[in-house]
Amino acid sequence: MIDDCEGALTISPLRGPNLYSSSWSQQMEADFLAGLDDLDPQARLASIQRLGGLKLPSSRDALNRIIQSGDELESKWAVYAALRTGDISILPRVDRLLARGDANLPESAIALELQKVADPGAVTGLIEILRDSSGEITRECVLIALGENLKDRRAVPSLAAHLSDRDLGSRYNALNGLKNLTAEQSCTLPEGWQEADVPPQVSSCSLWWDQVGRFRDWN
Repeated sequence: MIDDCEGALTISPLRGPNLYSSSWSQQMEADFLAGLDDLDPQARLASIQRLGGLKLPSSRDALNRIIQSGDELESKWAVYAALRTGDISILPRVDRLLARGDANLPESAIALELQKVADPGAVTGLIEILRDSSGEITRECVLIALGENLKDRRAVPSLAAHLSDRDLGSRYNALNGLKNLTAEQSCTLPEGWQEADVPPQVSSCSLWWDQVGRFRDWN
């Protein structure tokens, strides 16, 4: 498909109809949709991944059919691709996938994509994923989405629960999210802070949560 002397992308040889008056992205989508019917499983996977690269909401129906009826690997990559189109209806399936861990592809790619979720309707689903996942990538990315992108106060108790996370990155992201959502000074790192400042600030924020924060209504 592309050869610019730097690299190339593998695609299926199957092509969709020529959409003369459409944009380049719509033509590419038509070609990649056609590739979903390729007899070669590797070509089908490539087509699914390329649809994720386009990030077009119009691809969701086809991707959801793959999620429901494709083999296990195709279904997982279709979840990844659908998430890249902004489809938050698949978050329950993401929850089930990532509850098993995120160490390998495509689970790690799905987990990383959660960091970019900014749809307000995703808050409840992300909180459930955060509750169920044992993977560090997933926890860090969901904490970022909740505390930096969405900033929904319903997420405050979930963020507070991860002030004691075993991973320092997750503890920091929980702290930063609580600062953003509550403006609580106990959860705010000093200007020009360094990594050594994080653990004592986490402790200060945890104390505030235990003594004050947890008694408030965050709904």
